[in-house]
Amino acid sequence: MNIVQITRTLAVALVLVLTATGLWAAGAEEEPGAAADKKYVTDPSTGKVVTAPEYGGTITYAKAGEPPNPDYMVSAHGHGAFTSGVLGRLVTADWATPRDKHDFVFHNVPTNTIGGLAESWSQPDPLTYIVKVRQGVHWHDKAPMNGRELTADDIEFNYHRILGLGSGFTERSERASSWKGMQFESITATDNWTVVFKLKELNLRALAVILDDWSTAIYPPEVIREHGDATDWRNLVGTGPWMLTDYVEGSSITWEKNPDYWGFDEKYPQNRLPYIDRLRALIMPEAATRLAALRTGGVDYMGLIGGTQMTSLDQIRSLQRTNPELVWWPIYNRSDNAFGMNVQLPPFDDIRVRKAMQMAINLEEINNAYYGGTADVIPQGPLTVMMTEIVTHFEDWPEDVKKVFDYDPEGAEALLDEAGYPRGADGIRFKTELLHSEAFDVNYLELVASYWNKIGVDVEIDLAPRAELVARSRERDFEMKGANAAQKWFPMVMLNNLTSGMLWNSSNVDDPAYDAMYEAAGAATTLEEQNKIAGEMNQYAIEKFWTIWGPMPPKFQPTQPWVKGFNGEFAIGTGQLHQVFARLWIDSELKEAMGH
Repeated sequence: MNIVQITRTLAVALVLVLTATGLWAAGAEEEPGAAADKKYVTDPSTGKVVTAPEYGGTITYAKAGEPPNPDYMVSAHGHGAFTSGVLGRLVTADWATPRDKHDFVFHNVPTNTIGGLAESWSQPDPLTYIVKVRQGVHWHDKAPMNGRELTADDIEFNYHRILGLGSGFTERSERASSWKGMQFESITATDNWTVVFKLKELNLRALAVILDDWSTAIYPPEVIREHGDATDWRNLVGTGPWMLTDYVEGSSITWEKNPDYWGFDEKYPQNRLPYIDRLRALIMPEAATRLAALRTGGVDYMGLIGGTQMTSLDQIRSLQRTNPELVWWPIYNRSDNAFGMNVQLPPFDDIRVRKAMQMAINLEEINNAYYGGTADVIPQGPLTVMMTEIVTHFEDWPEDVKKVFDYDPEGAEALLDEAGYPRGADGIRFKTELLHSEAFDVNYLELVASYWNKIGVDVEIDLAPRAELVARSRERDFEMKGANAAQKWFPMVMLNNLTSGMLWNSSNVDDPAYDAMYEAAGAATTLEEQNKIAGEMNQYAIEKFWTIWGPMPPKFQPTQPWVKGFNGEFAIGTGQLHQVFARLWIDSELKEAMGH
């Protein structure tokens, strides 16, 4: 049976999840009649009635792992555990956007981007972008910045540091992966409030990366000049709603409200942000510890911010029995159940082996038995099918490609025989290692490994801490590796990950034809032309079977009932996670009434 015919749509899966867990009313509108003296507002992004915003209190969330250090140019991804909400960025997403237009469950900002540190931007010609810096923004009142006003020179300094274009920087940072294919003539602060970016040649991605990229958080120049980097959290100074005040390794991170923050709530423009006084992250690597904290009210939130989202229906049902007051937010944002295969090494340099690894997995059985029928198992490539102007849907793929995703262990064994990997006397064809994050669900990994074992492939699972994962990724020291698919982010950034030499190239792809397509997309003169090439690249990657597709189950973000203003959001821009918390508030009366 074709997988399209046996797979439920996301809408049906969502109903199943909510029904199965007894969470159908999660996030429902509040009844204003509950307390006569309470004030209520209507959330303009959802139409829900909620208790009115109030100031004060602390939000505590659970964080699964130890962060690296705050400097992106040193640590790459993971720096946001410290810097998010501390360092400002040029733009953000409009928090008042209706959630049916943009759900805020992934990093990218939608088309209705609004200014952050940039008040406005323009493009007078194809090679020039002019950014007007917001006036009246001040650095935190902390040495060595001491509350001075942000200027265009600060913006210039940071982009020079990324791209090696001045301010003492002569080499492009190796962390500037998103800037691949972009060559700048200059980046210049022409006065206190204007920065001019001049390209050497047209690049359609340039503005999106300039305005909102992992690398573009604005660091304090005085700190970089004094210390050489910003790796010491004690030196971190920013312009955002949060000031980093404490870090206890292996225990917690604490931020205090910036009393001089310039921003106002986009939903309720009369309200200055942030609402809460304090934000805390409790570092809890063990799931049992996190669940205990959630049950007792020790944490207010578990979810994508902090990497503590939940997928186990058994755990969710258990919490629903013991803590029926918890509010649940199910989201589908990408498949984290994908696996890359190092195509530069045998046996994965043979496409027949890669196909066999996919054919050995029973997607329907995993969905029904492990995910309660809630996962989306319709295969996708690097990009999400939500990018309708780019991606070819599964039903339109070539038949010989589609059939690889049907469960066919006999066909998988035949391919392995053909590729020269017969079963040995012990029944094993070959052994390999799967490198994955220690924060991942090991039960799922063991389940998939059991399917591969049935066709004679012995897979050893190696769960590594983030630092080791990054180091081994950089050295290409892996045979198989955890990957993502159906990415809901800037398409050219995601497709860039499979070009040769990229850090997060989870299949160690070095394909000249693919790289040439990427270069052609970068040279495109219209978005339509670029999207067409991006679609071809996405399909090319699919048909090369560089990545094993796995189900995309919903992820659940539970919150305590006194957390208000939340609708399951994750970020309001690339790496802009803690800015979400700046827009949430605590219903103190409800919290007190519940004994907390």
